[in-house]
Amino acid sequence: MALRDSGTEKIIRSYSIPELEAMAALMRGYNLVALCAAGSGHAGGTLSIMDIAAALYLHAAEHDPANPSWPDRDRIIWSAGHKAPALYVALGASGYFPLDDVVTLRKLGSPFQGHPHWLKLPGVEISTGSLGQGLSIATGMALAAKMDGQSHRIFCLMGDGEQQEGQVWEAAMEAGHFHLDNLIAIVDCNRLQIDGWVKDVMQVEPLETRYASFGWRTLRVDGHDMRQIVEALDKARSMTGDPVVILAETTKGKGVSFMEDQAAWHGKAPNRRELDTALGELGLTKKIPVDRLLEGAAKFQREVDRELRDGMPHFSRDYWWNAGETMKVTMEPTRKGFGQSLANNGGDERIVCLGLDISASITISDFYNGKPERLKRWISMGIAEQSATSAAAGLAREGKLPVLGSYATFSAARNLNQIRVSVCYSSLNVLIAGAHGGVSVGPDGATHQALEDLFAMQGLPNMAVVVPCDAIETRKATDYLLL
Repeated sequence: MALRDSGTEKIIRSYSIPELEAMAALMRGYNLVALCAAGSGHAGGTLSIMDIAAALYLHAAEHDPANPSWPDRDRIIWSAGHKAPALYVALGASGYFPLDDVVTLRKLGSPFQGHPHWLKLPGVEISTGSLGQGLSIATGMALAAKMDGQSHRIFCLMGDGEQQEGQVWEAAMEAGHFHLDNLIAIVDCNRLQIDGWVKDVMQVEPLETRYASFGWRTLRVDGHDMRQIVEALDKARSMTGDPVVILAETTKGKGVSFMEDQAAWHGKAPNRRELDTALGELGLTKKIPVDRLLEGAAKFQREVDRELRDGMPHFSRDYWWNAGETMKVTMEPTRKGFGQSLANNGGDERIVCLGLDISASITISDFYNGKPERLKRWISMGIAEQSATSAAAGLAREGKLPVLGSYATFSAARNLNQIRVSVCYSSLNVLIAGAHGGVSVGPDGATHQALEDLFAMQGLPNMAVVVPCDAIETRKATDYLLL
């Protein structure tokens, strides 16, 4: 079990426990540099899962960086796709590409997208980013391996908040039913998600009991104790008869004092001052060429900008949006208008808002901010778009005015059949908000960019679709559609 030359079958390199610990620290540092260079991304979860990533890629998994498509390799599925930078630095540390390359993270044209895209980067097994789907993919791969008589393992990395997605439990049931002992799931239990503590948003524990009820073997470890992680991975490989889940107790933002156990650092990148402080706490100040790496990222961006400029039509004047002095306008994000309307109209006792874990981001939480009397009409549903949509239909059938929302590609595509059947065919009044639509979230990668959500919604019966252009239009549209 290690990095292996698939041609000679010789081990490329073995790592001791102290060496794995040192590599995990170095990977944390490169991860933070890449996030700083990108200016966006997910610091908290990448730091919590890094010890696991180091142990998995440098010790437990059979793979060959020189032959990413080696048929006998172990497959590693990152269902928690937002932790992609941890995947990238693990691949770089393994030798798939120079580790320095990861600093182009989230930039246009970079293979290191905000969420993994397997068609862009060797070593990535499949494209992910919509939570809850990875275990199903891993189940399919495990079934294929059984059919073909292959002995490799399939690993699936998930978060504990992700366990709120119903699809996870469909896959857990299937894997247990088929006794897929070539499948090893790993849950990064850092106890936090965007909206706060997992136990407060939507309780998922006791995970041991729940997985065991579906026929899984369970192991719980300290996700920052390298020896425990290695021993658990080795033990999981040796267990037969049923799938295995390793529940790793971790700390979000591990290793950086001001990031640890802070939900605010879920989807946030450090600035240069914060980066320097973090690297100092990790003992990496003199071990990573920060200035050279950041300049490399800036150079990459300058070239991208030049290519974009060269591809644009040129006129005697610059008509680019907000470029000219007489054309400048101050604009809030469109989603701000959504929150403003909910704040203004939320006094209507019929209105019920459903939170889907990105509540502050899409501003649906403005419904109750500063108005505690409305909390009785605020329902935290967790990461569960499909169930929440049908629950909203139930609320509407009973005379409520339910409001829910997420990123557009999740609030209109993942739950499309629930909208079609539960909401539209019954012609129920449910307000669904889709934020960050189209290609406006380019750095997040292909899985979060969507245009099909718009035409999918327009094709539904009894559905009114409004696409406001700014915060003012969004507020007025929400006023009109809501009441």
